[in-house]
Amino acid sequence: MVAFFFFQGLSFLEAQGILIGWDLPVNSTVASVSSGSTATGAVGPKSFVMASGLSPNVFSTDPYAWGGSSWTSNGTSPGPNGTTNNDYFSFEIQADTGKKITISGISRLILQVSQSGPKKWSLLYSETNSNSNFDPTPLRSYGPFDVVNPITPGVVQDTDITTQVNAAISANPIILTAGKTGYFRLVGFGGTSTSGSGRIVANAPTGTWDVALTGVVEEMPKTAQAITFTSFGRTLFGDDPVSLAALASSGLAITYVSSDPSIAQVSGNSVILKKVGVATITASQSGNIDYYAASDVRQTLTVSQPQPSDYLTSRYSVSTTSGITYHTVNDYKGVSTTLGFDLYRRTGTPAVAQPVVILIHGGGYNASSADRTQSYIVSLGNQLAARGFQALAIDYRLRATADRTTDATQLPALRDASADALEAVKFVRTHATTYGWDSNAIFILGGSAGGRIAAWLAVRESGDQGGLSTADSKSTTTPASSITSDATAVYDRSGMVASAVLFGGPEPSFRAYTVNSSDLPCIMIHGTYDGNTAQTGSIDTYGSVDLYNQLLAVGVPSELHFLNGYGHQFDTSSGAYATADAIPTAADLTVRFFIKEWERKLSGGTETFSPSFSKAGGSSLTLTAPLAKQSAPGTIFQWKKDGVNLVGKTSSTLVLNPLSASDNGSYSVAVGNPDRSWVSTDVSSLSFVNTPISGVNYVKTGLNYVSSHPDSLTLAVATVAVPSFVMAYPGESATSDADGDGWPALAEYALGWSRAQGSAGKLAILPQTVVENQRLVLNYQVRSNDPKVEVTAETSSDLGNPLSWSSAGVRVSTVGSVTIGGEVLERRSASVPMDVATRFLRLRVLQNP
Repeated sequence: MVAFFFFQGLSFLEAQGILIGWDLPVNSTVASVSSGSTATGAVGPKSFVMASGLSPNVFSTDPYAWGGSSWTSNGTSPGPNGTTNNDYFSFEIQADTGKKITISGISRLILQVSQSGPKKWSLLYSETNSNSNFDPTPLRSYGPFDVVNPITPGVVQDTDITTQVNAAISANPIILTAGKTGYFRLVGFGGTSTSGSGRIVANAPTGTWDVALTGVVEEMPKTAQAITFTSFGRTLFGDDPVSLAALASSGLAITYVSSDPSIAQVSGNSVILKKVGVATITASQSGNIDYYAASDVRQTLTVSQPQPSDYLTSRYSVSTTSGITYHTVNDYKGVSTTLGFDLYRRTGTPAVAQPVVILIHGGGYNASSADRTQSYIVSLGNQLAARGFQALAIDYRLRATADRTTDATQLPALRDASADALEAVKFVRTHATTYGWDSNAIFILGGSAGGRIAAWLAVRESGDQGGLSTADSKSTTTPASSITSDATAVYDRSGMVASAVLFGGPEPSFRAYTVNSSDLPCIMIHGTYDGNTAQTGSIDTYGSVDLYNQLLAVGVPSELHFLNGYGHQFDTSSGAYATADAIPTAADLTVRFFIKEWERKLSGGTETFSPSFSKAGGSSLTLTAPLAKQSAPGTIFQWKKDGVNLVGKTSSTLVLNPLSASDNGSYSVAVGNPDRSWVSTDVSSLSFVNTPISGVNYVKTGLNYVSSHPDSLTLAVATVAVPSFVMAYPGESATSDADGDGWPALAEYALGWSRAQGSAGKLAILPQTVVENQRLVLNYQVRSNDPKVEVTAETSSDLGNPLSWSSAGVRVSTVGSVTIGGEVLERRSASVPMDVATRFLRLRVLQNP
C-alpha cells in the first residue's frame, strides 16, 4: 500500500508577550529612571524633547495642564514625577525591522495629586511628532480620567486609574508596523493653579515596574507594495526640470530611469528636458526586509516644442531686471536722455526663444505724471512673464506740464514717444539672441497715453501726416525734435504681430494716420465709465470705437471690449461702480488675442470678425438697423437670431427687454429697398442705445442686404453687471481654465463667480464643509436661474474608486440666498451621515444641451 501525504504550507506569526515599563524614582531628588522591554523587536522606550506648554488645540479650556519638557531613559534629569516638578511623562516606541507591536493595555498606573493639582489625566498618542506642543493630526486620546484631589492644602493623595486606562487601550489597540514610531504623552490638566503637583506613584512591588504598557510583538512577514505614478501633463522644451512624484504605498523611496537621457535626463527626483522627443520614465521600488519589490510603473513623457497656445496660462515664476538701457536721444529741449526698460521674464534662462511684449506706460506724456513703474504696467509685466512672454516696460521722452497742454503740443510729444517705442522694437530685433527673444513674435501693449502710442505704431505709416504740420512750437532744437523723430521714422513692422490699446483710444482731434490692410491687428479694451462720463482726466471710448471700425472696414482683425462699470485705468472711483481689479481680465483678453493673431500669422491665414457685445441680465437692449436714413422710401427690415427670422420683428429697431440668458445668440437684420431709392452716400451703422459701440457699413444702391463687414452682432447676456464667464469669453468651452487656477469655467459659472471679482470673489464662492451631528455637511451656492447648468451633490466612502460616487443618501436643502456681483444666488446645504470611517462629499456640475 502506498500512502500519499499532502501538505499545505501555512504562515505563522510568532507572537511574544511584552511589557514596556519604567521604574521611577521614589524621591524626586533621585535623578534616575530605569526603563526597558521584556521582548526583542521594540526599540525604546526613549524620550523626546517637548515644549513646556501644552497646545490650546488639545485642552484649550484647561489652562493649568501639568508637565515639563523631556524625560531621559536610564539616565539623569528625569524631570517627570517629582512631587514638585510637574513635568510631562513623554516617550516614544518604535517597531523593529520585521516586527509588529500591538499595545493592548497597561499593567499599572497610580497617580498622586495635590489639592490644586490635575483633576483629569489623559494618555495621548500619535504617529507624528512635528509639533512641539504635541497636537498633531490625527491625535488619539485615551481619557480623560477623573482623579480624586485631597481637600487639604499640602496633602497628596493616590488614585489608581489602571482599570480605566487599560480598558480604553484594549478597546482601541495601538499597532505599530515595522519601522513605525509611536509617540506617547501622559498629561494632567484641569487644576486650579500652576503650583499644584501630579506624579506617577513610584512604589511598585519589588520586581515589577511602576508603570508598563502591555501587548505583543509578532514577526511581520514581508508586505506587498504598489507604486502610484500619475501621468505627465504637457511638457515643453525649455521648461524647468519636471518633478517626479511617484509614491510607494510603503513610503519607501522611489528610483527613476529614463529610456532616453538625451531627451529626458533623470536627476534625483526631477527630470531635465534636454530636447524635443518622447521618453519613457520608469518608477521602481526594490523593497527591503519588510516589503517585497513593487511592480515597475512607466509613464510616457513627451517633450514638445512650445506652441503659441502654450502661452495662454501662467506656469512660471517671474524675475525682474530693472534699468536696461536701450537708446540715448536728445529731448525736445536738446538735453541728452538715456532711455531704459525693466525686463519681466520667467526665472531661469529659457532654451527656446520667447515672444516679446513692449509695455508702454501712460501719463499724458507728462514728465511729472508717471513712468514705467505704473502699477498696471508692473502687474501686466508679471502676468505676461508668468505665461512665458518676456515683457519690456520702456521709458520714452516726456515733456514738462506746460509744454503739452494743447493738441498742437501733444502731437509732437506723441511723435517723440512713438519714435522711442520704435527704437525699443529695433533693440529687440538687434539683441534677440542675447536675451532669448523671438524677433518674429513682437507685440505692443500700452495704457492710456501709452495706448495711444500703441495705436500709433499699429496703424501709422512713414510719412503719413494726415496733412498735419510737423512743427514743434515747444522745441528749442534745430531742426525741431519732431522733424527728426517720428515725423520721418520708417515704420518697419517686420516681426510685429499685434497691438493692444488699453483705455487709450486715439485722439480724434488730431489723428494723423490712414488705416489700411497692412496695419497691425489691434485689441482695444475700455471701461464703460471712462471719458464720456463724469470722470475727469480720462480718455473717452469713441476713439477706440472709431479705430475699431476703420480696421474692420479694411479687413484687419480687431476686437473691441467694454468692461462694464470700470473707469479710466479700470479704476473704481469717480462714478464707476465696479469693485474688483480688472487688470487680470484685461491681461487674459489681450493674451488670447495675441495668441490668436500669432497663430494666424504663423499659418499665413486670414480671419473675419463679427462684433460681439455683452449686457447685464434684466437690462434692456435696442438694436438699430444699419441705415443712416431710417425713413428712406420702400425700406424693409427682417431681424434674425442665429440665422432664423424673428416673427413680427420687421421694424428698423429690435428691442430686447428684459434681457435673459435665452437671448444669447448672433443677431442680424436683412435690409431691403425694392424701390432702389437709396443713394451711394448713405452710411449705415449698427448701433446700441446708450452704449458707445458701433460697426460702420456702407450700403450700396439697390442691394437688399448689407454686404460690408460686420453684418451681424453676437449678443452675450450676462447675469451680473460686471465681466463674467459669459461676458469676457463668449464661446469659451466648459472645460477650459483661463486663469489657470484649477477651476473649470463651467464650475466657476455654476457657482456664481465672475472674473471681475478676482481671487477674493473666488474665495466667496468656495464650498465649505463641516461635521455637525454626525453628518458631513457641504454648504455652497449655485446660479439657479440658468436651466442649462445642473449642480448635484454626490458622496463616496472610497476616494480611489470613481464608480463609487452617487447622490443616493445625500440630503440637499435650500437655506437662503446670497448676492454676488449684483446677482442673487441660491444657497444650498448638502449632508450625508458619517456612517463609515471615511466619508467624502463633492459637487458635480453638468451643462445640459
